[in-house]
Amino acid sequence: MNDKQKLLLGFVLGILGMVLWNIYYDSYEKLYTIGEVTGTSTGLKSGTSVQFEFYHAGKKIEGSSWKGTYSAKEGQKFIAEFGRDKHSISSILLYYPVPETLDIQAPRDGWNSIPDEIKIHRLKRTEDFGLREYFHRE
Repeated sequence: MNDKQKLLLGFVLGILGMVLWNIYYDSYEKLYTIGEVTGTSTGLKSGTSVQFEFYHAGKKIEGSSWKGTYSAKEGQKFIAEFGRDKHSISSILLYYPVPETLDIQAPRDGWNSIPDEIKIHRLKRTEDFGLREYFHRE
């Protein structure tokens, strides 16, 4: 197999993996809460990831999401999306920041949808040609 074929095969397998992951991710009903960034890490080939935590029913849940070019620093708060029945399926939505000036508390069991007072702060730019926002729709 020559280099072009290897590159094409890698690209096709990457796209297939992304589609399968999103089908799996979307198979769970989602809830929303406020998540806090606890740090970032940079992988050799994977880019920068954001570590975050959120609370559901009094239990702390930790997760990691790809950062992309969004600004996310330790201590900042964003909307966290997670599976109603499987909390380990989670993502922090870096295009939904929760401003410090906004006085809002997430319910103990999370929201069924993102509150309107947070939606108005949604960042206008899109990441990954809009694919991240497309796959993580409400």
